[in-house]
Amino acid sequence: MLIVTRNCLRLVLAIAALTSFAVAAQAPFPSKPVRLIVPTAGGTVDLIARVVAAPLSEALGQPVVVDTKAGASGNIAAAMVANTPADGYTILAGYNPIAISAILSPKLSYNISDFVPISLAVTSPQILVVHSNVPAKDLRQFIALTKDKTGELNYASISPGSASHLTMELFKTRAQIQLNHVPYKGAAPAVNDLLGQTVHAGFFGAANVVQHVKSGRLRALAVTGSKRLSSLPNVPTIVESGFPDFDATIWIGFLARAGTQASIIERYNSEIVRILQLPDVRSRLEELDFNVVASSPQAFGDFIRAEMTTWGGVAKQANLRSNE
Repeated sequence: MLIVTRNCLRLVLAIAALTSFAVAAQAPFPSKPVRLIVPTAGGTVDLIARVVAAPLSEALGQPVVVDTKAGASGNIAAAMVANTPADGYTILAGYNPIAISAILSPKLSYNISDFVPISLAVTSPQILVVHSNVPAKDLRQFIALTKDKTGELNYASISPGSASHLTMELFKTRAQIQLNHVPYKGAAPAVNDLLGQTVHAGFFGAANVVQHVKSGRLRALAVTGSKRLSSLPNVPTIVESGFPDFDATIWIGFLARAGTQASIIERYNSEIVRILQLPDVRSRLEELDFNVVASSPQAFGDFIRAEMTTWGGVAKQANLRSNE
């Protein structure tokens, strides 16, 4: 009798466990908070992440918690997402370095194949800026100044392998000039040191520096991209300034762990694209000189592969390696 009772108890527990598993498996996504990992402290990536997080939380019916994991050129954040379960509950706000880090840092603990693209959110031109005390009024004068003071001038980047780093290295090669690289952990500290004259110049996303240019604390010498910025119509493009085919933009998009269910990726893509195309969101971003892309996952994947080819070539030509 005791044996029968024990067997019945085991059967009941087994059925309960299977029932719980079935219910969990059928629970609609998401059934708990989502973490949105941001790889920089402040700056444009953080801005885009927070613009999307609140309406995404409302759409999903669960909190979307912005979690900043800055440092190591975005590698800390990327490695964290690459090592999380592929359940869709942790996603990454990715930016330029994720396409180049494996080339600069061959010993990384992750690879671009560890991620699946969700959507390329925005792109933006960069602005070459100097402190207002730097005696260069335009790009020609800046080039002359660097040659007159070879090895004496420094430039800031938001991190090794970032667009601000590789764009300046490309420009150095094209203009045949020398500047010392000073990397930072994000746009905010880099711009702060430029304002404090610790460094002399830098390429930055428009949203990070336009206000300082308008206040007179920084001077804009040229913008990347094919056209002038509406916010700074008197600042020429680098192409106009004598460097054909010079186009180097920053970009920000969203990615998840490889292996995440296609239905979850489709859900994220649908909601993020919808959010980015909301009139008030789009207007706000365009006022900050962002180009709203809101792409499909496939288009974002193709874009990343093209970036790897382009900037991998720049890194190799400049013999760049990261210490991260």
